[in-house]
Amino acid sequence: MQARIHTFTSAEPMLKVNAFIAETPKELVIIDTTLTMSDSKALRSMADELGKPIAGILLTHGHPDHIAGTYNIAPAGGIPIFALPSVKKLMEDTEAAKHAQWGPMFGNEWVPKWVYPNEMVNDGDTVKIAGLDFHVMDIGSGGDCDANSVWLLEDENKVAFIGDLLYKNNHTYMNDGSILRWMANLENLTPVLKSFDNYYVGHGAVCDFADMAKQKDYMHIYCAEVLKATKGSGIFTDETRKAFEQKMISLFPDYGCQFMVSLSADRVGRELLSLSHKN
Repeated sequence: MQARIHTFTSAEPMLKVNAFIAETPKELVIIDTTLTMSDSKALRSMADELGKPIAGILLTHGHPDHIAGTYNIAPAGGIPIFALPSVKKLMEDTEAAKHAQWGPMFGNEWVPKWVYPNEMVNDGDTVKIAGLDFHVMDIGSGGDCDANSVWLLEDENKVAFIGDLLYKNNHTYMNDGSILRWMANLENLTPVLKSFDNYYVGHGAVCDFADMAKQKDYMHIYCAEVLKATKGSGIFTDETRKAFEQKMISLFPDYGCQFMVSLSADRVGRELLSLSHKN
């Protein structure tokens, strides 16, 4: 069976997060659920307009912009919501802090309560849903947070839903650390993802195999520029952070999410500094 993949891109201007609907002849599967009240309601309306029941939801990772909107898709958790145990735990561990951090900024657009996964899956499992076979890979902390998964649709589609493993033409959020593990995952997943035609990502347009190398190059350049800007210390001043941000924007002038450059700088600097101390 071949599913039709619909992309929903949020109207929220800062992150422009994607969610996806896999449509089969009789049912729908939603992959990730966006951040805000308005966007998740719009995602639900897109699903409703297709005129088919939602068979379930797949969550790639535990960041709010990918899971918060479940509140408006399945408020009572009445359909299967699939995720790794590590994704559920990350949600549990961070929900209160995220409400405190972002609730005042987003106001009425902030989802007041998270709906948690109710179907746990493990690395290597295959979820059979809506006539489709989704194969899940647990890639651990080697993505943009501490719990990440890749969902492979291995039927006629040969597509992968990879969350924030790649940022297509966007600056990358690296403020949760584990940069070297992330780079290692890009390397380790290369032979797996090479056989898939399209990668559906959390931010940006649909990717393909060439974007694996582009993401690795971006992260290498980012780390190198951190070291250049801080003269190898990994520690920024306000002045060097601003210069670093301007340099990265000049190197990738067409990339979105420019606020991510400065946001991640200190965390990446600390990680690089810790590695130099180990050596």
